[in-house]
Amino acid sequence: MCIACRRRESQSSLQRLVVTEDGGTRIVVDSSRSLPGRGAWIHPAEECWSAAYKKNAFARAFRGAPAEPPDSPCRIHHSEKSG
Repeated sequence: MCIACRRRESQSSLQRLVVTEDGGTRIVVDSSRSLPGRGAWIHPAEECWSAAYKKNAFARAFRGAPAEPPDSPCRIHHSEKSG
C-alpha cells in the first residue's frame, strides 16, 4: 500500500523505502528490496511523493523515526533507472 495515496498495488509497481543510518539517519529507496529494517512503499509518481511530504507520511510510516526523507523524488527515481 502506498504511504501517500493509500492505494493497494503490487509491490512491483511501488518503490520500497527504508531508514538507514549510513552517515546519519535518512530514508533511502531500496531498489533491491533487500535492505534490513522496516520498509514503506510509495508510488514513483510525483503526485504521491508530494502528498507524502504534505501528510508527513514518512514519519507515520516509520513510526516517528527521526529521519530525513529523500530530497528529490524525481532525481532518485531517475538515478535508479540509470544505475
